[in-house]
Amino acid sequence: MAVLTLKKKPTNVLKVNIGDDTFSIPLMGSLTPAEAAPLNTQAGTIAFLQKHLSDEVIEVLTIDDYNQITAAWIKASNEASGKTAGES
Repeated sequence: MAVLTLKKKPTNVLKVNIGDDTFSIPLMGSLTPAEAAPLNTQAGTIAFLQKHLSDEVIEVLTIDDYNQITAAWIKASNEASGKTAGES
């Protein structure tokens, strides 16, 4: 009989510095399927990022800022999972 035992791993995060504050955004591999599901839309991705930022920061971020954070998050998630650009 095969047995698989999963151990809780620490949450891998992207640290984002905005002004004097640092925010931790969990990488893809640390999300549950329910948390990851909405990330296939711009609105879902923005809502996910806003969950990990302060209200003060959310009020001043532009779409360009969100795009930069998203690109860095995707890159960090791929590196953490061992994927290279273009892999799914």
